Amino acid sequence: MARPAGALRTAVVSATTAVVALVGGWTWAQNLIGGFDARSESISALASLATPHRWVMTTGLVVTGLAHCVTAYALGSAHRVGRAVLAAGGVATVGVALVPLPGRGETSAPHVVLATLAFALLAVWPAFAARPGAATPVLTPRVARTAAVVLALAVASLATGVSGGAFGLHERVVAALTVLWPFVTAVGVWWSAGHRIGSRRLRHVLAGLLLTGACTVAGLAATTVAPVTAHTRTYQATVALDADPRLAGDLVAETTFGDVEVSFAGVAPGIRAVPQVKSSITDVLSRPGASLASLQPDPTELNAAIRDVGTRVMGRFAFGALVLLLVVLGAWSLARHRLPPRWLVGAGVTAWLASSLGTTASIYTTYQPSRLGSFGATEVLGTLQQNQGLLGDVETRATQVAPYLRNLLALSTALQQKYAAGALEADPALRVLFVSDIHGGNQYPLMRTIVEQQSIDLVVDGGDLLNFGTVPEGDAADIFSGIESVGVPYVFVKGNHDAAGEDDTAVLDRLAQVPNVVLLESPEGEYREVAMGGVTIAGFNDPRWFGDSGTGTREAQQPARADFEEAFADREAPDVVVSHEPWGLENVSAGVRLNGHMHASDLEGNRIQVGTFTGGGPLTHFLADEDGEELRGQPSAFDILTFGTDCRLSSLTRYTLHDVIEGRPSYDDVSIINGGRIDTRQPDPDRACEPGTELTTTVVP
Repeated sequence: MARPAGALRTAVVSATTAVVALVGGWTWAQNLIGGFDARSESISALASLATPHRWVMTTGLVVTGLAHCVTAYALGSAHRVGRAVLAAGGVATVGVALVPLPGRGETSAPHVVLATLAFALLAVWPAFAARPGAATPVLTPRVARTAAVVLALAVASLATGVSGGAFGLHERVVAALTVLWPFVTAVGVWWSAGHRIGSRRLRHVLAGLLLTGACTVAGLAATTVAPVTAHTRTYQATVALDADPRLAGDLVAETTFGDVEVSFAGVAPGIRAVPQVKSSITDVLSRPGASLASLQPDPTELNAAIRDVGTRVMGRFAFGALVLLLVVLGAWSLARHRLPPRWLVGAGVTAWLASSLGTTASIYTTYQPSRLGSFGATEVLGTLQQNQGLLGDVETRATQVAPYLRNLLALSTALQQKYAAGALEADPALRVLFVSDIHGGNQYPLMRTIVEQQSIDLVVDGGDLLNFGTVPEGDAADIFSGIESVGVPYVFVKGNHDAAGEDDTAVLDRLAQVPNVVLLESPEGEYREVAMGGVTIAGFNDPRWFGDSGTGTREAQQPARADFEEAFADREAPDVVVSHEPWGLENVSAGVRLNGHMHASDLEGNRIQVGTFTGGGPLTHFLADEDGEELRGQPSAFDILTFGTDCRLSSLTRYTLHDVIEGRPSYDDVSIINGGRIDTRQPDPDRACEPGTELTTTVVP
């Protein structure tokens, strides 16, 4: 039975929704999760109970399944058996979301059954939907059954093992095919029925929106084809807008020694600049005692250059959008042999104005110091700028490098001072080095250097100090003496590799003998709240141990979290709460929450997840080849948290580095994140934190 235009329109919309929800869901989710390997890991891993940001993929699967059900109902031209099979595939897809995997590397029989059923139903439904003599080509037996055979073979290929280590990529291709065919069918039926999209007014509105989008793309392209050159006394830079939506709100300055990346909260197009040094800089360099400050453009000069380049970039944008509009109107006139109608001209002018003015407004409101999200530097520039506060020691480092690199460093520092200085405090209440997942790698000489160079007051270790959870392992690697050598308080919570059994406390007992160690949860189960500089820190141990089943990791954290919350129920929420695994911290009240375990840096709300300090430790640090290559996907990492005198997080500085084992660490990336976007508590006017105060501990039974 054929469906009216309204039903067919619903089928097209719902089928489109399914495609966007599934493909957009996995794209968004895997970009949110640090260290996720889309080539090898499955779509289901993105929605597992143990995966941060799991709600993104879970929502995508639920919306996809429900959209399949709506498409099946509205697609009246298809045979009812085929529609029923499609709807069943949608229900099975919802089931995949509702019965998730327990963890990214784990499996579940009910989940596998539902996923297999969903794939199978979505592969074979076209064969059952075919109608002999159908007016729509996509529903004829020849086309529909061929599509079903292709989809079924694609689904069957998932079980053959041909994908090897690329199962994730293989699964995404198959999933995309199964979600695209309902869309192709719905559009084919709509097209064959001769329906138009809505009323005349609606079509005019859609034409205006399409023109607005086209003008925006043309404007962005114009700035790329004809970039603007900005000038200061000693520098120039070519500047263009970036059409990549993933770079929205990002200002990227590209150099041969690394990039400077400044991220802002906003939806403006990204800005890409390529700075160059003018020959006139040799006059400055030839002066006796030329300093980094003498190379930097002063604030007035920099602001004038920014205003000038902004005006000219938007002029090129508006010109490119106008050219596109004139081409559209000219093409219409040539095709129809008459002047464009007034509605089309009006829609075009409105689209041009909306595109130009909207983009200008978004750029102006986004690229403001108050909207800074993070400031980063990569490669060599990142190495040179890994210093206290990213501002204090640049001058010293600049004298140690070649003149050209010194110039780029000066320009980078000028951008920092314009955009990032507001996120830094000259005399913070507390500077915390946050590390985790050392796994038996004695890199305490490096940690001691970081503590000294960064003026660290306190180290927080998120657990997995060892691999096998035994004291002899730590003694053999001089771990305990290494901790003592750091020279500042060392706050610790146990990880799942720091015990050899459920009731084993040997490692905690040994750590309690190290003078500078503070256990946030003692072997006897007492909690300790640490205060330093007025900032309070608490936490609890991972209840798991080395050699446990490894299943139900999320559920295993619940008793430990409940005990901690009960103990702190009548106290003010700590400024910092630490535990080893991310799901142990779910819904825990704190200014910021810290965890490790995942060996990858992540940031979710006020939960800060640090990567592994030693790249996974000596047992996993090198690949099994004769070159001793560093383990891919696990760079060494640490975070520095700076707390202001209002007791809130003022900045988070994140580092990744390599060549740690060789004793000459090189920084791949350094980024500073505005703490106000993580710790969103309102300042307490009755509370103030002061630098330089001694550490105190309070026992919380």
